Formats: sequence, structure tokens, C-alpha cells
Amino acid sequence: MQSRARQASQVSSGGNQAYPAFVLHQNPWNPLQLYSIYRLILVGVLQLVTTSTQIPMQLGSYDDKLFSLGLNVFTVIAVLAVFSAHFRWPFYLAQVYLHPVVDILCLLVLIFASGGLHSGMGLLLSLPIILQNILRPGQFALMLTAMAIMGLLGVEVYMQQEAARTASDLSYAGILAMFVFAASWMLGKWFEKASITAALAKRRGVDLANLSQLNQSILDQLQTGILVVERSGVIRHMNPTAWDMLGRPDDWRSKPLRDFAPELNAHFKHWVANVCPKVVSYDIKHWRTTELSFRLSQLGTSSNGAALIYLEDTSAQREKQQGVKMASLGQLTANIAHEIRNPLGAISHAAQLLSESPELSKPDQRMIQIIQENSKRMNTTIESVLNLSRKREATRENIVLESWIQKFREDFARQSTLQINQINVFLEPTDAEIQFDPNHFDQIMWNLCRNAEKYAHEDASQLQLEIQCMQPAHTRDMILSVMDNGVGISETGQERLFEPFYTTSTKGTGLGLFMARELCLSNGANLEYVQLNGRGSCFRIVFAHRKSN
Repeated sequence: MQSRARQASQVSSGGNQAYPAFVLHQNPWNPLQLYSIYRLILVGVLQLVTTSTQIPMQLGSYDDKLFSLGLNVFTVIAVLAVFSAHFRWPFYLAQVYLHPVVDILCLLVLIFASGGLHSGMGLLLSLPIILQNILRPGQFALMLTAMAIMGLLGVEVYMQQEAARTASDLSYAGILAMFVFAASWMLGKWFEKASITAALAKRRGVDLANLSQLNQSILDQLQTGILVVERSGVIRHMNPTAWDMLGRPDDWRSKPLRDFAPELNAHFKHWVANVCPKVVSYDIKHWRTTELSFRLSQLGTSSNGAALIYLEDTSAQREKQQGVKMASLGQLTANIAHEIRNPLGAISHAAQLLSESPELSKPDQRMIQIIQENSKRMNTTIESVLNLSRKREATRENIVLESWIQKFREDFARQSTLQINQINVFLEPTDAEIQFDPNHFDQIMWNLCRNAEKYAHEDASQLQLEIQCMQPAHTRDMILSVMDNGVGISETGQERLFEPFYTTSTKGTGLGLFMARELCLSNGANLEYVQLNGRGSCFRIVFAHRKSN
């Protein structure tokens, strides 16, 4: 398929139906249609002058009948030419060549019938000659100009012989002929150069349009978000990836950045005031949910120019790092199973054999009991770590949160000490869906709710659990929060909350929350603790956005 630039080049280079390059940007028939209207007005004025006795002009003074016949023929041709140009028949080039030739012949007849240039009609020959040099400059235009001048001089020479004329009339004819020829030649050259320049400008315009379209297509296909922001903070451009990262806002053009990304806007203002034009990178949490990394740079060399912002979602990088970490953990736990579990089994088995001895005193039996209990606890810890390292790759499925959470609520109330009215659910929107491994999601929710049941409140009958799901404005992520009205977690405990083996219980392994977060990371989500203003705790899961097809 030919490019638009090549097609424009072919149109301007010639051919039977080629149009003049300097009018390619508009309808090429417009000059012909305007000229046909001019011709109609001209014959109308000539008809009016010939019928009026108030206007002293020597029209038809040499041959009145020939003038009347010529003018009537010219009038009919003018009327037909209007319709011909309007309906564009015959084709363009035929009319370009035909109209000036017919007009020159008719005007020469009228000039002859009026006694030559003495009638003052000689200048009327200039316009059809100029029209030809405008529409089709070249050899034919010069030949037509020469023929018109020869015809005009022939009429004047004939009149010199037939009527009493002075030498000044012939000199006037020569001057007029030289003027018409020089003007037509200069106009032809000028319009020829103008045509070449216009064709070149048009090709450059097409090339720029194609390049702009290519750049726009590249920006639209980039997986990196692109934002162009004015110094004032107004958004000028946003590619689809950035639009998706910022929560698909409506009517964002020429709107302030702070309305859609306040954290990003704060860093942008700081960059404009203190850092520009240096290129810097920042990490933010968009609306405290989506983890984004962005880079700021100046667009162009002007100090007042716009800023270019590159946005990247760090979730994919986080998932990749999670895969590497789990591979390392798997290798570590394999060594643990070999180096620790076998000796631990021997210790546990020896303690069991010792406990069967009838000669043991009560202190010795208590010591053996301690050995067995701690051996079981150590074995449970090792099993938890092995299960974490052996966990299969997340198989994400679409989960409709409303039905899934309602079922989980009933199951948890049935298998725990809580009543179903102690577990409240709030979903907005009600048709919210996530992409998550169902088994992993079940483990995470059971872990969070079981921890709340065990540790949040001294009296479980006073405990209230609330499961909230919502999607904040200007974000693309779904948030699920598990909240309770318990005693909360101390600041020291919050710092180590997701560390492995950290626990405040003598019976726990300290791996529950660590495993819950690891499972979230495996599904492209994130688990975090949020400090509430009053009593209680809040664990929040930020789910990865659903990718559009």
C-alpha cells in the first residue's frame, strides 16, 4: 500500500488528471468555478453597456453586427461554462485548456469588431492568459500567450490599414503586448516555483503527520506510563498505560495533576522548585495503595517547558523478586530438612523410649516431657517452613468477592467461637472481582481471622470482626481490609509483624503472617498492617489490578 506522502508526490508530479500543487490543500475546481462566474459577470456588463445609451464607449464601432453576434455567442458560452464547472464535465484538464482558448478567441473577435485597442478592451485579454499560467504554467501557457499577442497585434495592424490611425496606437499595442507577455512569463515562473514549494511542503506535512501518528502509536503500546505535565501542574498528555495506572480517570485533559495523583503531584512540585532540570526517580504509593515508581525529566531545553513523567508499576518486579526469594528459600529448607530434621527425629524417638522406662523419677519424666513437647514444636516449625517453600505456583482465577466472602463468613463462624453476627461484611462495589489463587486466598483469610479470634480481645464474645472491600477513586486496585475492635498491636510489634518466627505467643511458630504475606506476593498482591485511630487492628490486602484484554 502506498504511503500518503508518495501519493501526494505522484499527484503533484503530473498525469492527465493532475491538479496544480499550490491548490492541493483545497478544491482544485474552485479557481475554474470562480473564473466562470467572472466571465458571466463580464458578458453581463458588456450586454448592459451595449444596450445603454448613457455610457459613451466605442463597442462595436467597426462592425456592429459582428460585435453583437460575438457577444451573444460569448454569453451562451459563459452560461454553459458555469454549469460545466459546477458539474465538473468535461474533466478538469480539458476545461483548464479550453476555457482560456475560447475566451481569448471571443475577446479578439469583440476587440476587432470594436475597432481594435482604441476601444479599451485590450486589457481584458490579460485575465484568461494569467489564468492559464496559474493553473497550468509551462510551455502551453507561453504558447497561448504568444498566440494572443500575435492576434492582438494582427488586429491592430489591420486597423492601421483600414482606418485612419496614428503611429501611437500601434506603439500602444506593442507596449501592451510586451506587458502581457512579461507578466504571464513572470507569473508562470512564480507559480511554477510556488507549486514545487507547495508540493514539498505538503509532502513534509504528510511525513510529519505520519511521524506523529507513529509516535502516538508507540506511546500507546508502551508498557511504561507516560505523562506530560505543564509547570503549573496541568496534564497535557497521558498514554493509555498511565491512564490505567491512575485509575482510568474521566475527563483528565487540561485538569490539575493533584486531582488524580496527590502523592505524585507533591513530588512534582518539589522537583519543579528545587531539582529541575535534573532527572530524578521516586517511589510512591498512589492513593496509599498502588506502588509506583516514576522518573521526572524536563521536556525540551526551555526552562519553562513541560515535564515528562515515566510511570512504572513495581508489582511485576516485586513478583519476580518474590520468585527468586522463594527459590532460595526452597534450597535452604531442603538443607534444613536434611541437617536438622533427622537429628530431631532421633532425639524425639530417644525421648519416647526413655519415657517408657519404669525406673524414671517424676523430675526425669518432666524433663522428657519438655524434650518431647519442644521436639514437636520444632518439627511443626520445620513443617511450616517446608510447606512454604514447597507451595505450588499461584493459579489465579476470577473470584467474585461477594459470594466468596459470604461463604467464608459462614464457614468461619461454624468452626470458631465467634457468632455470625460478630462478623460484618461490607462490599463496594458489590460485583467486585479479583484474580487470586482460591486456596491461597482461603489460607490468608483464615490466618487473619484466626489471629483476631486468638489475640485481639481477651473476651471473644466481645470481639467484632469487619471485612471491608472497596476500590478508592483514581486507582485501579481493589482493597480488602480485615478489622477488629481488639487491643491493637504495639509500635514495636508493628515493626516486626511480618518477620518470620516473630511471635508473642508461647505456642505459635511466628510464621502465620509471614506466610500470609508471601502468599499475597505470589499472587501479585500485598498484605500490610494499618494503624487505626482508635482501638483495634486492620490488615489490608491490596490486590493486583485485573488486566484488560
